[in-house]
Amino acid sequence: MEFRPDGTLLTYAIGPADTPTPSPAGHWTHTGTLTNGHIVTATPDRLEIRWET
Repeated sequence: MEFRPDGTLLTYAIGPADTPTPSPAGHWTHTGTLTNGHIVTATPDRLEIRWET
C-alpha cells in the first residue's frame, strides 16, 4: 500500500509477471477513513484495516 500526501491510496497486487501491479487509486483521510475501509490499528510494524465489501 502507498499512502500519498495528496490523499491518494494505491494498493498493489502481484501481477502476471510476479511484479507489484497497482490497483485503481482510492482515497484516505487523516482520520483513518479509506475509500472502502477504515484503519483499525496502526503500529510501526503492522497496519490493520477493516475493508468494507
